[in-house]
Amino acid sequence: MTTQKRTKRVHHSTYVEITSGRRSGAFKEVPLKYRKKHKQEAPKPQALQTLESDMQDIEPIFEQLVVEDGDPYTSSNSSSQNDYLREFITKRKLYLHKLMEHESPPANTLCFVCQAAEIAWKCLDCEGGCACCTLCLRRLHERAPFHRIKSWDGACYQPAWLFQAGVQIHLGHNGAPCPVTLAEDSEASEDSETPWASYPPGEDDLDATSYAASIGASHKIGKSGFPRSKNRHYKLLVDRSGVHPLKVNLCYCPEAEPQDLQYFSAGFFPASFDQVETAFSFRLLDDLLMDNLECNTPVLKFWHRLRRVTSPLDPASVPNRYRELMRVHRQWQNLQLWKRAGFSYGNKEPGPGELVEFCTACPQDGYNLRANWQDDPSQYKYSRDYCLDGNFSADQIRMKRPKDDVHLTNGEGFMVTESLYQEHLKTAVEIKQARTCHRYDAMEKSNMSKLHLLYTGIGAAACARHGCFVPHAVVNFTKGEKFRNMDMALSEAMKYRMKNIKQSIWYYDIMCQYWIHLVARFEANPHLHFPGHIAILRAIGLFHVHGHQDECFAKFAPSYIPGAGLVDGEILETLWAVLNHISGSTRSQATSYRRETLDAHMNDSNWKKLVSQGNTNPLESLLFKPMLTPLIVQRLVSKWPKAKASLSEAQEALDAIASTAPPESLSQWAKDEHQAQSKRWQDPNIMQIYDIKVNKGITKAQMQVRLIEEENEQRDISGQSTLIAEGLKLEEEQLHLIALVRRVGKTPTVAEGLEIEQRRQRLRKRIGKFHGRAKTIWPVDGHEEPTEYWQDRVPEFTGTGSDDEDESVSATEHELTVERLTIYLPSTIGMEVYTAKGYGKAAEMEKQLRIGQQNDALQNIRVAVSRKACIFRDGIRAAKSKKKKTRSWDHLHAVDLSVRHNARVYDRARSSMMRLNPSPAEQERYQPLTKEDLKVDTARVEPGLRGHRASHLAWFWTMDIASDVEQQEGMREFYRVHWLKAKARRDRCKEEADTLEREMDSVWLSYLAKAFMWKERAYLASQMVPSAATRGMRAYALARERMWLGLADDARDNIVSVGVVLPSIADESIN
Repeated sequence: MTTQKRTKRVHHSTYVEITSGRRSGAFKEVPLKYRKKHKQEAPKPQALQTLESDMQDIEPIFEQLVVEDGDPYTSSNSSSQNDYLREFITKRKLYLHKLMEHESPPANTLCFVCQAAEIAWKCLDCEGGCACCTLCLRRLHERAPFHRIKSWDGACYQPAWLFQAGVQIHLGHNGAPCPVTLAEDSEASEDSETPWASYPPGEDDLDATSYAASIGASHKIGKSGFPRSKNRHYKLLVDRSGVHPLKVNLCYCPEAEPQDLQYFSAGFFPASFDQVETAFSFRLLDDLLMDNLECNTPVLKFWHRLRRVTSPLDPASVPNRYRELMRVHRQWQNLQLWKRAGFSYGNKEPGPGELVEFCTACPQDGYNLRANWQDDPSQYKYSRDYCLDGNFSADQIRMKRPKDDVHLTNGEGFMVTESLYQEHLKTAVEIKQARTCHRYDAMEKSNMSKLHLLYTGIGAAACARHGCFVPHAVVNFTKGEKFRNMDMALSEAMKYRMKNIKQSIWYYDIMCQYWIHLVARFEANPHLHFPGHIAILRAIGLFHVHGHQDECFAKFAPSYIPGAGLVDGEILETLWAVLNHISGSTRSQATSYRRETLDAHMNDSNWKKLVSQGNTNPLESLLFKPMLTPLIVQRLVSKWPKAKASLSEAQEALDAIASTAPPESLSQWAKDEHQAQSKRWQDPNIMQIYDIKVNKGITKAQMQVRLIEEENEQRDISGQSTLIAEGLKLEEEQLHLIALVRRVGKTPTVAEGLEIEQRRQRLRKRIGKFHGRAKTIWPVDGHEEPTEYWQDRVPEFTGTGSDDEDESVSATEHELTVERLTIYLPSTIGMEVYTAKGYGKAAEMEKQLRIGQQNDALQNIRVAVSRKACIFRDGIRAAKSKKKKTRSWDHLHAVDLSVRHNARVYDRARSSMMRLNPSPAEQERYQPLTKEDLKVDTARVEPGLRGHRASHLAWFWTMDIASDVEQQEGMREFYRVHWLKAKARRDRCKEEADTLEREMDSVWLSYLAKAFMWKERAYLASQMVPSAATRGMRAYALARERMWLGLADDARDNIVSVGVVLPSIADESIN
């Protein structure tokens, strides 16, 4: 009796039950044996049927393309990468067997190509691993001389070289042999003493056996290591697939070019000019350039990789051409700069900064602005804003032979011309000035010098809104970040395409000090240029300004500078993070090479913002018209709706504050703001109107002095206030000890346990002495003494990732230890008992001291929380070493302990005050503390920040601790400052939206201008004497013109898609 197999259907798939073996009872999928029935569709028009038929004939692969998430090559299933890994495990053996099939030729050992001769070679780079005879291999590789091959010896494949198969390279005749040298080359090969065999051209009938015999004395097939030769015709040709020894035949025709130019015409960069022995392929140099720019690969590492690829078993046998590769890389990089900058057209030499790219969004008159832009009343949209900063990671060690250094660039890129810079340094005078800001690290580092370093870093200027380095505005630091260094960078930045610009905002992390004598330094130096016609606004980035004195925030924060928009002013920090990846290489390079490397990487940073592709349109891709979305366009387009939303939110926030303020106050605040902004640069202190004047309240010590004075006036010698103050101090000691016990945890060390017990012993003596005096002054019945241990409910205020306190219960936590004893005070006995006993005066004294204790705790919390913010910014985030970061975290944990201790002190003081009949005003003034109140949040200094509209300052930052008479005035102060900040936020949002609209227009116009420039170059090339070079010039110019027009077209489409109106390309007379 046969068992009926069960089947089931799941999601249009059929599964059948397995009835035998270890998987019996399971189901496996079986292929369908029938076609799915499709619904009958209406007949299509004949024209559409014909079109679909034509498309299938032209590109049948289109049927398989499924567009998903913008990628036409994405599979339609929803499997994750882990799902593919699991499936791979089941197929691993199958794939492994297929991989092993490549290790030998098929059973039929006939050549894959001619199907006549026996297989002698296998090419590892040809599609499918072509195995063929000698004749076919040579013919297939006449145009592919850099493939890697192996030789079949009847048992296995052995390493081999294409020269062993007779592959040669011919120069001067598009790959064909030169007719003049055929006989000469044949004789030369017969007379040479080379161990390499050279296969004479024309003898194609030699089979594999006779050919192998002809190289019997040569480098043996299968031998490890790199072959050697003394034959003058064999050269080292370096390609991305490795180093190749190949015979190179020059052209000796009468009109033949020089040897180096013959190599260059064939796509090889010769390492020398007269007797070429080594040459590098163009595609290798392109790969090296891209690896260096994108992956930060040093030339040495790249060369080591080539040696391993060439000879995996013996890389050291490959001739060392590292120095030649490094030099040729520099030459190739320099040629690419000249080519892309358009300096192959005419005899004009590049001027300062003319070999590199700059920002397309920054305003540049005559380039990317409308003809009537100067008539626009909103001139802040055309402000050229610069961010200045230094980078001490980009240092350089001293050269051994600096006089032998050769500079391929000198001021044509981003680095300032060396002669100009040195003359400036000789002339510049440092004006001594006193430090007026306590966070002035750059001045502290200005005298830093290291004997082994030639340069301690670099300083640069970049456009503050888009992060593009400014050409010819990067300088070397010779001895720290001195003002004279940054003066040159700023001076050159202000010369670059600043025609008719009327405003510029300068962002520098030490601007409060840098500006003091800037005008005097510029006027005293003939090499510096100060733009007197431009309104200069000074700012400190939002990251660094919080590390300055509080007064610097209102004076220099971009949030309060008209025209700044929503800019943080810290964009160079992000650029340094990327550039520092190459610092390890530039540190030991020659001065000239370091300059070229930094120029190349800065230029690449700018270039990627102009042309980097974002998401592509899959339908356009199928029609072979890629949608190039430049990075700068993506960013501007993405910012536009956010800016509009921010403006709406900021306006709502401003209206909400204005609705709660008296109309007469609003008028006065607006008048004060206008006056402050108009006089801010003449009198920076006037900007203090943006600061809240917080009354810190009377301290516990001040309150104690007041109570003692009252006791003296009343001739009270009991010393109750002093005793109560001592009790409060004992409670704080108990809190310290509780925190210590929790920090050591359940298993303290011997030393920790000893310390705890000693502190308990001392505290027990002090508490016993205190209780003796207290019971004498305030005697109560036994049943009225305190029995509650308040420390059982000590609140937890956990810190920033701190593990200093063990939240689990320690071994002694449930014991009646001294730190858990209740101190004998009016608040612990109870107000009813003290009033009944006539001790009401003592209760009032404790309440007043508790108020002072709360004020002290809140002030300590303010200081500690602010300190935590500084540690985060200046220590942890800015740390460049693990050691410094570890120290910063240790410092942060110590400050965090202070925050938690003071929070517990405040909570205990408030809890005691609430038992002493506080007034409603006192209860409202001193609110409970929460964990959220203790978080580090910059909203306390800028409540209008995006993302904080619905949040507010912790109550203790703006609490009015003045007397009831001053309460109304304090609320006015609070509303005034918050209205000023909300209005500043609204104004910055409006400026951001307006500036973004202008920037999108400028980017589009920049692309059109670049296209027009290349069109002019194409026309110039067409007017030159016809030659191969001029034809190439014209073709290259036309290609670049089309590239920029394509970018302009895409930029316009993206900009219009968000609702910004731009004219069409035809309206701009680009054609």
